[in-house]
Amino acid sequence: MSPIRTCCRDRCQEPAVATMTYGYREATGVLGPLSPVLQPGALDLCKHHAETVTVPVGWNMIRLVTEFDDAPPSPDDLLALADAIRETSKRDVPPPQPAQREIRRPRTDVSPGPRTRPRFAVIDGGHSEDETATE
Repeated sequence: MSPIRTCCRDRCQEPAVATMTYGYREATGVLGPLSPVLQPGALDLCKHHAETVTVPVGWNMIRLVTEFDDAPPSPDDLLALADAIRETSKRDVPPPQPAQREIRRPRTDVSPGPRTRPRFAVIDGGHSEDETATE
């Protein structure tokens, strides 16, 4: 697992710079600097989401920090990237396999048997004899 923490919002891959916790009993949301370790139930947010996050109506919002600086790159980031590449290169890649296709058909008798002939009938078009004579 990478030590780089990202924003918890859907489809946001920005690095986290703030942590938000909730006090349900006090109906309060607290937004502060990024916690040193991942806390259960806390939300790690990127700079954009930390500035735009809101709490439910009737709750209080406490912002311990109002300006969030991007986390500076650290040697740990580079080491984590190197470790991830190293681990990926150790994996054995299975050889490609042809696609398996199964064709299932119900068992029916396909032997030629007596064919029934279609029956055709003439249907009156609904014209009376007087109408056809005048046309």
